[in-house]
Amino acid sequence: MKLHLSVRLSFILFCLSFGGVSLSADCTNPLSEEQKIEALIQSVKGLDGVFIRNGSEHNAKEASDHLRMKLDSAKKSFFAPKEKDWTAQLFIEKVASKSSLSGDPYQIKTKDGKTILAQVWLKKELDKINLRCN
Repeated sequence: MKLHLSVRLSFILFCLSFGGVSLSADCTNPLSEEQKIEALIQSVKGLDGVFIRNGSEHNAKEASDHLRMKLDSAKKSFFAPKEKDWTAQLFIEKVASKSSLSGDPYQIKTKDGKTILAQVWLKKELDKINLRCN
């Protein structure tokens, strides 16, 4: 069972990394919230731009690694919801939108030099994921 989920998730993430590829053939079942969170992290990892955190620029891999670390840490927090209760929206709001140290919002600078709040960018990515598989 675990292997099947892993293979399916790998396929979905592969497809997500190639934005023009349709997922409709593999989306007979809606994605779980955990799969949506992973898809968001993979979207950051595939970012064609710069992730700005506390005034410092980070490449896409550094940004996705940081968000994964923050998520893992947040899930272990005494105040965190149960793991089964995490949603992609909660991930965006509580983990991926701002620094837990400074409170400063994360930003994304796109290849063309425009800067957007990470929260806005991630919500748009989540909308794309939901359109593909729900």
